[in-house]
Amino acid sequence: MKITCPRCKRRIRLKKSRNMLCKCGYEFRYTEYFGNKKIYLVDANVIIYAMEKKNITGKICKKVLSRSDIATTERVLKEVQCEINISLKVFRVKKISDELKELKANTLKQPSEADLSLIQAAMDHPEINGIITYDRDFKNIATSGIIQTKSSKYSAKFWVGNAKEFLEKYGPKR
Repeated sequence: MKITCPRCKRRIRLKKSRNMLCKCGYEFRYTEYFGNKKIYLVDANVIIYAMEKKNITGKICKKVLSRSDIATTERVLKEVQCEINISLKVFRVKKISDELKELKANTLKQPSEADLSLIQAAMDHPEINGIITYDRDFKNIATSGIIQTKSSKYSAKFWVGNAKEFLEKYGPKR
């Protein structure tokens, strides 16, 4: 998308999920021009629970996956390794940064590659506002402030919770 700088009248190409700085010093924020659509990422365990529709958790996860503002990463789908008959937006994470690879949930446990891809996608794309997961260790990593400091987010809080908390907070369908 090409836009005109209000200060110097230069034409600048604004790319998706990036903030640009004009030569005159004016900053163009991605969310101001492409809309402030909020997207929430789902972890592999939410998709697995949704495929097992037997219990209450499975039904709740199925409701979450049917929403239009839900997405996941390519590595999460590879970890699940099953066919999903629900259309989800899929983010592709090319490379996980070295700083994320050094993260540890506890003193011994290191998060999986799928979990790290969710955090990397949240850092790369400012429209992602939260992660839905049942992994307890994930809250320690994602809410430690790494996403807010490394990404170009201007939102106050990054939300991390499970599917039930998500439906209670944001409702069943938008």
